[in-house]
Amino acid sequence: MKKTLISAIAIVLSLAFVFCGCTNNGGTETTTSTTEVVSVNPGDDGYQKSFTFEVVDKDGNKKQTEILTNGKYVGKVLQELEYIKGEQGDYGIYIKEVDGIVADYDVDGTYWAFYVDGEMSMTGADQVEIVDGSVYSFRVETY
Repeated sequence: MKKTLISAIAIVLSLAFVFCGCTNNGGTETTTSTTEVVSVNPGDDGYQKSFTFEVVDKDGNKKQTEILTNGKYVGKVLQELEYIKGEQGDYGIYIKEVDGIVADYDVDGTYWAFYVDGEMSMTGADQVEIVDGSVYSFRVETY
C-alpha cells in the first residue's frame, strides 16, 4: 500500500511538472494568440495570403496574430494596420514601436530585430514580400 501511494504521488508530481508550463526564463513567458481578419488590399476573390505576425517583448512574452491579406510587403501591411511605427531612413523604415511596445536603442540600448520563419532577416520588413503561411517576428533585443 505504501509503495502504491508513493508511486501515485510520483506520477502526479511528474504530470504536474510536465503541464506546469515551465519556461527557461523563470516561468514568466506567456503566449497570446489571436486571429484577425484584415482588409488590407483584398483581391477580387478575397484574401490571397495569410501569415503569422509575432511580437516578443524584452521579457520573452509572445503575442501571435494571424493576418489575412492580399498585400505584397510585410512592412507595408503592418504599417497600414498600425502594428509597426518608426522613422524612414536611408535603408527603409527604422522600427521603434511594434504593437504598442517601444524599443529605442538611443534610449535604452534595445532594438527590434526582424525574423522570417525563425531566421533573422537580412532585409527590413518593408522590403520582405509576404509568403503565404510564413511567420514574421519582431523581437526586442539588446546589443
